[in-house]
This record gives sequence, structure tokens and C-alpha cells, in this order.
Amino acid sequence: MPQTSVSLRDLPRLRNRHLGQIGGLMRPGTHESPLLELGERFVISPPGFPTMLVTYAMDDVRDLFTNHDDFSIGQVLSRFSSHDQMFGKQTLIFLDGDEHRRERKLFAPPFQSKALRSYEELMVEVVERELPKWPVGEEFEFLTAGYDLAIGVLLGVVFGDVAPVRRGRLERAVKAWFGEIESRGFLAVTLITPLVGGYTLPYPPLRRRQAEVDAVIIEEIAARRATPGDASSRKDVLSRYVGTELDQHDDAALARNMRGILLGAYETTAITLGWIAAMLAGHPAAMAELDAAIDAGDSARLDAYLDAVVAETMRLRPVSPFTGRRALRDTVINGVHIPKGAIVIVPILLIHESPRHYQDPMDFRPERFLDERPSGHTWLTFGAGPHRCLGAQFALAEARILFRVVLENRRIAPAPGPIEPPRRYHTGLSPVHNARITLLPR
Repeated sequence: MPQTSVSLRDLPRLRNRHLGQIGGLMRPGTHESPLLELGERFVISPPGFPTMLVTYAMDDVRDLFTNHDDFSIGQVLSRFSSHDQMFGKQTLIFLDGDEHRRERKLFAPPFQSKALRSYEELMVEVVERELPKWPVGEEFEFLTAGYDLAIGVLLGVVFGDVAPVRRGRLERAVKAWFGEIESRGFLAVTLITPLVGGYTLPYPPLRRRQAEVDAVIIEEIAARRATPGDASSRKDVLSRYVGTELDQHDDAALARNMRGILLGAYETTAITLGWIAAMLAGHPAAMAELDAAIDAGDSARLDAYLDAVVAETMRLRPVSPFTGRRALRDTVINGVHIPKGAIVIVPILLIHESPRHYQDPMDFRPERFLDERPSGHTWLTFGAGPHRCLGAQFALAEARILFRVVLENRRIAPAPGPIEPPRRYHTGLSPVHNARITLLPR
């Protein structure tokens, strides 16, 4: 006889008066959460919100992430954030099923291994340009430097050598757009969104800034269409689309997608770079290992250990400590019936901190990733399955390359005391003091 699926009504339920405890699964130290007493699955039903299953049972998680057709990540983003205003619902992260598969196939090539190697020279140039601006021998906020590195790399990788008549306009427009996203006004709109059923209030200043960015990008696209012969010498992302077999969008849609790539990687890159710097400052043994590789001129050892540092940092400080999917129809995952409209939440950080998956999980130990790569089942910084972040390989390579150049020219001084905590009122994990470190001459 077929096994009867479990209803959400049959699972432990968190009382609404204890909903504040959910925050304990979204910050380092998840093992101290009283919610662990509820088991690997429990249900929450906040007033005015869809019913949610919170699960860190790995069979549930695998079933959820591999189900491409019955769940939507875009609907979760729309319900709980203002991402649809920032990216536009026509972009890849909001698409589902066959439409998502088709678009992902079109946008994947510029982020695959062969293309990534062509971006390294640019990344090196960006660090070499920014490095002299950073103080030596005095504390400063590396997160701020991370934002400068991120925007420098992204503009170069996505657009390459933009015609001088447009380069300055593009840089100013992008910085103004990012500034509007980070403004208090838009933060207020974002905080209201989950409370009003996922409706993001119109925010005209953001729309104006987006339009300014798109206008410059569309001009650049038109210029490249007019000179197709120049494309052969270009390696940037935009040139990998314009006039190629991947060029299946009108100029406005292509501009919107290029803008989405900028936004999707900008903050996540900067925050990750900040955490890497903070972790190295707080763990002198890891910094000593990198120093030894540099002093020995052993580039292979240096890159291998940097890859491990990046992976371990992303394990302990994933920018997004949780993810979720919304059921598009009644379905079942691992024997649990999920009704249409319900949301399944996966607390990524709780899985990353679990002793079931990692020995001494709260310790910063890059060596755990020296002999084996992070598991796609238990290392979920970029998600998993068909909706795994398209830029995952790019992000990992970028962090390694940028820090390689930084550390070949500077040392990170040891910082006494604990690693700075994440901001308390922030949906992601961003260092509260902006990753304050001290660089020393090498």
C-alpha cells in the first residue's frame, strides 16, 4: 500500500507568541535556539502570512531543491521583499518551470569556467587601482573597500570598455541607483512589504534611477549593434550576448537583465569580502598559512588555501542565512503534503552549523575544505538545485582572486577579541562594524 503523506497539521507548531524565536535560526549560534526542541520540522502560521513549514531535515531539503516545477522562489521573494521592484519580475530569479530553464540556459555561458578565466586580469587591475587608497597601519572598514571592489569588478566584467562618452554616465547612474536602494526611504518601503501581503509600495526615486541606468545601457547596446566587428576583441558579459545566438531579447529586456546581474552580485560580493577580511583578522593561524604560501612563492598552495578560506567564511557567514520556496500547487516532499500557497523555509545557517554535517562546526577551520570541495547537499550558501545561484562559480573565483592580490601586497593584522557580530536588524548577515581591520605592509 502507498505510504500516506503527513499533513502540516500533524507536525509540531510554533505558537505565535514565540515567533520572535525564529530570529535565532538566522544568526550565528543556531545551536542555542530553543526551537531545536521542536525537531527538524515545525510549522508556523503568523497572522496575515501564508502557512510555513520550517525544515532542516536533509531529505526534505533535497526533495525541495530538486523539484523544479511545483515550487517558486520568486513568489517567496515577492511576498517577503521588494526584490520585484529592484530586479523586475521578468528577470531570471522570478521565473519558474520551462521559462526559467530556457532563460537560465541563455544566461549561463558568461558565468561558466571558460569565461571566468578571461575576467581574472580585470579583477587584478581593480584591486591594484583601489589598494593605494586604503590606509596602512590604522583601522578602517573593509566592507566599504569591498563595495568599491565589487562595483569596479562588476562594471568591468559586465560592460568592459564602455565608450568614454558613456562610461562616466554609467558609473554615476549605477552608483546613484545603488544609493537609492540603500536609502532610508526605500528601506522603509522594504520593511512594509511583508506586512501588506507582499505589495511593494511605489517608490518613484528608485524607478527614476533605474531608468537612468537602463538608458545608458541601451545606448551602449545600440552602439555595439552598430559595430558588430568590435565584438571579437571583447570579453565582457554584454558582448557575449549582443549579436550572438544568445541574443534573444529586445534591448530593454537585455538592459534590465544586465542591471539585474549588477544588483545580484554587488552587495553579496561586498559583504562576503568584508567577512573574509574579518575572519582572517580574527584567526591569525589562517593568516599565517597564507603568509607562508606567499613567502614561499607557492601560488598553488596560496590559491588552494584561499579557496578553503572563502568556502569556510561562506559556511559560517552566508549572506542569506535562509531560503524558501512557495508551493505552486498541492504537492509532496519527502512524505509531507504541502498545500498550494504554503511556503517551505530552509534555515541554511542551521544546517551549516550542525555537528551532523561538520566537525566542530562553530570553529573557523578552512582546512576542512582543503581535501574535499563543499558538499552541494550541506553547503548551501548559493542554494541548490535548478535555482542555485547562476553566479556561484564567479563569486568563488572572484573572492579568491581579489584576496590573492590584496594579500600579496598587504598583511591583515591580528584583531583581539571575538569576530564582530552581524547587524541585528538586517535580513542578511552583514558585519555590524563594517569589518574593521588593519592592513600592514608586506
